[in-house]
Amino acid sequence: MPQIQDDDFSKLEYESWQRVAGRYLDSWANLTQQFIEPLLNAAKVSKGMKVLDLACGPGIVSEKILERKACPVGIDFSHEMIRLARLSYPLIEFHEGDVQQLPFEDASFDAVVMNFGMLHLPKPMQAMNEACRVLRKNGRFAFTVWASPAKSPASKVMNDAKEKFADMNVPLPAAPPYDYFEDKQNCRSFLSQAGFDPPTLYYETKLVTWLVPTAGFLFDAELNAGVRNAAFLRQQSPENLQKIKLAFEQGVQQFKVKEGYGLPFTGCIIGGEKK
Repeated sequence: MPQIQDDDFSKLEYESWQRVAGRYLDSWANLTQQFIEPLLNAAKVSKGMKVLDLACGPGIVSEKILERKACPVGIDFSHEMIRLARLSYPLIEFHEGDVQQLPFEDASFDAVVMNFGMLHLPKPMQAMNEACRVLRKNGRFAFTVWASPAKSPASKVMNDAKEKFADMNVPLPAAPPYDYFEDKQNCRSFLSQAGFDPPTLYYETKLVTWLVPTAGFLFDAELNAGVRNAAFLRQQSPENLQKIKLAFEQGVQQFKVKEGYGLPFTGCIIGGEKK
């Protein structure tokens, strides 16, 4: 078992993912997997490459790497996530460990990817430094993050409901802001500091539609299978929580489609090449 960093945010993340790992496939996977192909394209993953999948969760990205006839290696700090990944994909190599302190030698991978793991880390820059360290020269690193509610319609509905009815002063551990990597020039600076070549910056935003069966699906996923938002919602009074839920369900009516609700989410795909 990896040593979990001693700050409150790391503890929240670890305990939360241990608790909700088994719910990931039925909650978030149909959303996050829509970004896997753009992520792997940004990292230029191709046949024969050795590719490190950071914060690999239950192994979905690693499976897609394998489908490209590359050699995936997954790592995640959650024991339960790694257990699920090994159970689902027994032919893929998975490690339990901290992506901010990788247990791999320098220059041992052709590409490194991370799908929506960056903002679950207390020290994102440390993870970028480590990604660069384990990459071979001219290897590529790519990762995804969510866009801010201002650029992501379904996120905005949820955020508006919270701002209107929630107690916004409930205590939460200090964490990287959601828009930490949303600014393209910031990304160029961060990647450069970590050892990547600024002219090779890759930055793309992608709007996807997440089909869910009910108006309350996202709210329930946040409350029962989320991390930071779950910690926020669980500290609300029952009255406030019900108001947030009702406001959100009313807000998503604009996304009604024949099969359910098509929730529009925007993500950012970011990458660069090692100098």
